[in-house]
Amino acid sequence: MTYDLSVIIKAQEEGDKNLLSKKLNAELRKKYSGSERAEFVFVKKSVDARHGQLKLCLRYKAYVGQEPPKAQKEFSWRKADGSKKVVIVGSGPAGLFAALKLLEGGIKPVIIERGKPAPDRKRDIAAISVKGIVDADSNYCFGEGGAGTFSDGKLYTRSDKRGNIGEVLQTFVHF
Repeated sequence: MTYDLSVIIKAQEEGDKNLLSKKLNAELRKKYSGSERAEFVFVKKSVDARHGQLKLCLRYKAYVGQEPPKAQKEFSWRKADGSKKVVIVGSGPAGLFAALKLLEGGIKPVIIERGKPAPDRKRDIAAISVKGIVDADSNYCFGEGGAGTFSDGKLYTRSDKRGNIGEVLQTFVHF
């Protein structure tokens, strides 16, 4: 059985493993009353700097009566023989992940991108800001990496309906 746990600690308490263990076990007892040993796997750390008091919000997954899954996803591809091809329009996150899923299934993806590679696109983005010149094929919307390449990082989702966010993040780390 698995349980999602969240604990909040002060920044200066971050290295205190005994305190963290006590807090995690206390959180687990709120959800599980059995006596089986649990293994805790770190999921995410976020910082709350509001109100002048730096706090760390730590998320863990507790595995009770079962082994935690392997830490890293193993990537494997079936040989794409070329008999099936899929054209993907755009090399943004959706296009790149679509290509990855096709490769895992042994289907050859063909990615077409209207915009320029990221280094060239960076110059075009600067031209928009400095000179007001917009290249219709290389701007915030078009080019390698998609619209999020030059974003401020505020795009996020808290919904569990969007798929396995952890798998997406592991994929970013892998590549």
